[in-house]
Amino acid sequence: MKNNIKQFCFPSTAKEAAGLMARLGKAAVVVAGGTRHTRSISPAVETVIDISDLPLRHIKADADGLRIGALCTISDLEKSPLLAKWAGGVIAKTAGMGSNALARGMGTVGGNVVRPHPYNNLPAAFLALDAEAVFTDGRKEDKLPFAEMIAGADTLLFGHKYLLTELRVPAGTRSWRACAMRLSLTKSSWSSYAQVVAALDLRGGTVRKAAVAVSAVLPKAARIAAAERCLVGRPAGELASREAADAAAAALSSLTAGAESRAYGVRMAGVLVRRALMEAIGS
Repeated sequence: MKNNIKQFCFPSTAKEAAGLMARLGKAAVVVAGGTRHTRSISPAVETVIDISDLPLRHIKADADGLRIGALCTISDLEKSPLLAKWAGGVIAKTAGMGSNALARGMGTVGGNVVRPHPYNNLPAAFLALDAEAVFTDGRKEDKLPFAEMIAGADTLLFGHKYLLTELRVPAGTRSWRACAMRLSLTKSSWSSYAQVVAALDLRGGTVRKAAVAVSAVLPKAARIAAAERCLVGRPAGELASREAADAAAAALSSLTAGAESRAYGVRMAGVLVRRALMEAIGS
């Protein structure tokens, strides 16, 4: 691959990295794990900003909840004892669904969510757990609901104007019942037909809160509100799960405009919703 790289920068702080991004604009590219850039660096790029040594590789919990540094590798999440106990271990399990061991060992959380490709495995999990994104533009730190980060107009500014530093998951989700499921041609295939993350806050067998997030079948991971409405305030069980699955399939069919190429993924997403909900309830 031909490129016009002239210099590498190794900032020591997130603020410094974001400042370089702002000053250099499209003439620079940010690299951490590097799995996305091996074949896609624009000829306009002359500077590589290597952020791999920034102190953003942590997984910890405090009174407010879970904090995950943007430079954690996918493998870090998969192997974390803390994540194994949070919300049924759904983040760790979702991380383990990603492609192959080499890619999971190199790819970072930030890279996986900043460009929320439909086949990336982590966005659906963070959506389902009401995560929040923390970022900086080099002048100040700010935060944004994760759902807005991946769906809003500013999505493409992450990695260019904004540097993601951390993802935070609310403390209240620690005891949620959750499950992730994915269907692909083979276990190690990056591309998949559908991926579902279901999360429930249960009290006395009744669903107080519900989250159903779907990816792969849509251009970006998204929460399916119609499915969630079928669950909240009802006893957790087969009936509510089937109704939620039917609602998810109907909503996805509408969102994909009934495209024949997406029909199988839509149908399988409905199946995965029911199975994920039943497994979460039984966990």
